Amino acid sequence: MSSMNQNTVEVNLDEDSYQIDIGNNFLSKKDMEIFIGNREVCLVYDENVPQSFITDVYNIFESISTEFCSVSLKATENKKSYESISSIHNLLIEEGYSRECVLVALGGGIISDLCGFAAATYQRGVDFILIPTTLLSQVDASVGGKTAINHPKGKNMIGSFHQPKKVFIDTSFLTSLPEREIQCGMVEMIKHGIIQDLSYFEWIEENINSLKSLEDNHIAKAIRKSVEIKSSIVSEDEKEKGIRAILNFGHTFGHGIETIGNYKEFSHGEAVALGIMCACELSKDVEGFAHGEAQRIREIFLEVGVPLKLSKEIEPEDLYLAMQSDKKKEGKDLNFILLERLGSAKKIKGISKEKVMHAIKKGLFS
Repeated sequence: MSSMNQNTVEVNLDEDSYQIDIGNNFLSKKDMEIFIGNREVCLVYDENVPQSFITDVYNIFESISTEFCSVSLKATENKKSYESISSIHNLLIEEGYSRECVLVALGGGIISDLCGFAAATYQRGVDFILIPTTLLSQVDASVGGKTAINHPKGKNMIGSFHQPKKVFIDTSFLTSLPEREIQCGMVEMIKHGIIQDLSYFEWIEENINSLKSLEDNHIAKAIRKSVEIKSSIVSEDEKEKGIRAILNFGHTFGHGIETIGNYKEFSHGEAVALGIMCACELSKDVEGFAHGEAQRIREIFLEVGVPLKLSKEIEPEDLYLAMQSDKKKEGKDLNFILLERLGSAKKIKGISKEKVMHAIKKGLFS
């Protein structure tokens, strides 16, 4: 892998600012040496990443690190568990790794969560580097420092904020992904336009086919724009006390859908797309969001190829109950991110069960 076509986005935080490098086929020994020096390295990777990519990254770190180990994990939602974190911690302890060690995540959002949470909790916090390999993780997990594992009662219930020291987004990884994974990432990119940037949403509408086929100049531009949008929000509100909450648009419904599907029936992107359709219905009811704009969102998801029909029978009441475990609650109130118009979102709480149930029925069953 050699350096080419590379650009950088700054994530400016009060204490733990870092850079995100975006490029195609650009990872190199020189890039990594800057961050590793003489420190111990543990590579945490998804066993589903193509072997050629694993070998390239493995060889880079093995050649520059005086002490190197690796652990492979099967990246499924039910692996976001204490057992997976313990397997990483056990290896670090067995190898005698110090507080100066560096963890490296190679994989999608699940690996980012596991590696980041392991780094946050090993000896009260060690450095980690992200090399996201899925489109969703490149535009979402790469920014913001959220790390977590799941609990049977809900998604991402146990975790911490722990910022990476560096992120390397290499678009060459995307060519190995199945279509469903590309669709999941595109849902997240579309969400960024919906909540914050109408012109970006319109650009995605105009370039949807080029993005679906991963044309390099278009996909790199979209990744950069999504990273910039999320970075600007996170820079303003690192710990999600205010504006950062708008990034959860569609997620209160979506996480409930994932929970009911036991993290198997629906991918994260599919659940969020369905959740966004419910949030659009609630926005129409509560904020007067225009029906025509909701239709534009539905149409762009259909263009991407995301299924907006349920693959599993869900009872509205069961979904409402699953949503009660949402970690974004304040007291007993669920928080919802609703749209005033395309490109403008805000947090609302204290919405009646009747309105939420109506949104579920309209969003999922009509």
